[in-house]
Amino acid sequence: MMFPDPAWQAQQRQHEQRRFREMNEASARRRRSRSGTGLGGLLKFLLLVAAVVLLVKNPELRTEAWTFVQHFWTDVQNA
Repeated sequence: MMFPDPAWQAQQRQHEQRRFREMNEASARRRRSRSGTGLGGLLKFLLLVAAVVLLVKNPELRTEAWTFVQHFWTDVQNA
């Protein structure tokens, strides 16, 4: 009957620990990258909502913005 080799067992434990640590680090990187994207998207959405509310409440600003868009679109088409 053979006895387990302690050096081999230690090597296997070390290998498993390294794989476990690498998997946790990769998972943490994915979580950080997703949370940053979500926050940026939320900020853009809030700015868009604020701009729409401002345009709805202020008819003069709405008219000026519409005129700007029309001039801008004309310039883009003529370019």
